[in-house]
Amino acid sequence: MALAQPRRNSLDRLLDPASIAIVGASDNPDKIGGRPIYYMRQQGYAGTLYPINPQRAEVQGQRAWPTLDALPAAPDLAIVAVAGEQAVQAVDRCAELGVAAAIVISAGFAETGDAGRALQDAMMARARAAGMRIVGPNSQGLANFGNGAIASFSTMFLEVAPADGPVAVLSQSGGMGAMVYGLLRQRGLGVRHVHATGNEADVTVAELACAVLRDPEVRIVLLYLESLQDAGALAEAAAMASARGVPLIAVKSGRSEAGARAAASHTGAMASEDRAVDAYFERHAILRARDPQELVRFAELALRGPLPRGPRMVAVSNSGASCVLASDAAVERGLQIAPLAETTRQQLDGLLPGFASTANPVDITAALLSNNGLFGQVLPVIASDPAADMFLIDIPVAGRGYDVATFAADTAGFAAAAARPVAVVAWQDDVAAAFRARGVAVYADEQQAADAMAALYRLHRWRSRAPVCWPDAAPFSLPSARQPFLSEAQSLALLAGQGLAVAEHARCTDADAAVAAWRAIGAPVALKACSARLPHKSEHGLVALGLDDEQALRAALARQAQTLGKLRIDDAEWIVARMHAGLHECALGVRHDPVFGPVVMVGSGGKYVEAMQDVALLLPPFSVDEVIGKLQDLRIGKLLAGVRGDPPADMRALAEQAVLLGRCALAARGSLASIDINPVLVGARGQGAVAVDALVELAAPAAP
Repeated sequence: MALAQPRRNSLDRLLDPASIAIVGASDNPDKIGGRPIYYMRQQGYAGTLYPINPQRAEVQGQRAWPTLDALPAAPDLAIVAVAGEQAVQAVDRCAELGVAAAIVISAGFAETGDAGRALQDAMMARARAAGMRIVGPNSQGLANFGNGAIASFSTMFLEVAPADGPVAVLSQSGGMGAMVYGLLRQRGLGVRHVHATGNEADVTVAELACAVLRDPEVRIVLLYLESLQDAGALAEAAAMASARGVPLIAVKSGRSEAGARAAASHTGAMASEDRAVDAYFERHAILRARDPQELVRFAELALRGPLPRGPRMVAVSNSGASCVLASDAAVERGLQIAPLAETTRQQLDGLLPGFASTANPVDITAALLSNNGLFGQVLPVIASDPAADMFLIDIPVAGRGYDVATFAADTAGFAAAAARPVAVVAWQDDVAAAFRARGVAVYADEQQAADAMAALYRLHRWRSRAPVCWPDAAPFSLPSARQPFLSEAQSLALLAGQGLAVAEHARCTDADAAVAAWRAIGAPVALKACSARLPHKSEHGLVALGLDDEQALRAALARQAQTLGKLRIDDAEWIVARMHAGLHECALGVRHDPVFGPVVMVGSGGKYVEAMQDVALLLPPFSVDEVIGKLQDLRIGKLLAGVRGDPPADMRALAEQAVLLGRCALAARGSLASIDINPVLVGARGQGAVAVDALVELAAPAAP
């Protein structure tokens, strides 16, 4: 064999290979080893194919080669479609011969258990040593319809005819990738890339997202993720997508083992892996869909026009009932149905019958049946209205007597001129087809349309945020501890040292010191036993509140000392803390996620914090205003804003504490597992927020 050719980027050679070897090539196009050859011949792949089959001189009209060693040159890409040990041997030989990349279709590796994972890891180690990239194993393959390199055995390309287009579909699951491809093609959308990464022993969906974003023809990237191990590469892809104005939309299913294992803190229980995924997606402006069907619905609207620049939607229908449903759907999703300007309504009055509604939504009534040009007359009028950031055209019924072709043509022309999102609701297949043929996004009901519009407006808001940059935080050392937790006194001292406001308190070792601390504070106090071995004191009756005389204080300490003796806690001390008043009990927390790093929690607090689950998560860096926006979206947000005569709470002070906590977590450099601050007592606006109780959990020592 000739020496390996000079190397280009190995991912480029995955997506645009000059030559492809198919190990396990079959003459039968319905076999796994035959399907890629069939596809590539059908799709006009211009590179060189090297079918490897020791039993045949020719495969599907192509010259076949008995072994990889018999090839005249090392191919850019090898498809490994043989089973078991043969697959491992083929990958090893590819690496030895200088093949740039391999797609391992073969299964039987990490997805089967520990033995399969060990086999996969050993194979990968040899490939890495040789500098060869691997997709899979257990991959359905990669397909680039832009150049005909269909290194995939997906049946869906036979069931639904391919058409090149602006969409890239990247999936860990081959089946889900094929499903998304099929749904896109059903809606008439062309697809350029369909790539499945399988076990992701090497190449990840995130890496491929970066690669396809270098393709100038790609205008939207759709992801299906079962795990998210390569968060750094996905953040890079998101930054590339934002810079290009390309929507990045993902379905994330499943739960990681690390995320499912809740820590012993409230924060660990509530900052679950899936909530952290949401926070990560928002931080990097990756839109999340609930399932493949919603993914495709979002994509259809995103491809048909720009993102909405505001939340105001104008609805137009030939049915009053549909107008009501469209309004309900929009408002339920945070969009606005703003009144039309008086000048707009006057123009509409000149076009519509007297019994029509020229408010928003616009009901053009059954007059559409006698005047098929009404859409064409009404839409340009509302296009210039300041209440119009997006448009919903709702057609509950059409057919005989209705000129649907004209409706579709008028709507398409309007959408092109308006340069704003336009969606049509039409449940009749023939009506929907007429609009889709004109390049208009179509949905089966008002809820689906409003979901898509609200989602794209979220994406616009995320991408429009001012960048937040935190100065590098100075690292700090943690107190030495034999327990996984710091005591409350140590926890409060750590937070105070990072600038967070904590309750005035004193550390005491006996009743005389506690009484002296109470006199010095000069107000009602709380008495709390304090030990690193007691992360949750109230469960054992080790918290006494509102103490304001010496006898009550000494009695409470004696009771707590007796309880500590029963618990065999011999290293305890006491905290005597000022009783602070506040309007609301809130909570702050941070958890170090193994994938995303620090995840900050803020929201409703108190003893029902886990039951209420009224919290928001943020990934650093974030601004004070972002935290305030998150608080306003929570159920407690209305209370914090002030209701029934209560003054507004000091949300800004709480938000500033959240920012300080995030900076503290970054400065810890991974040495903290979690921090709980509950409650944080928030006063009226201008009165601040103070941490009353805190628990710091240390990260487990790294394995040698």
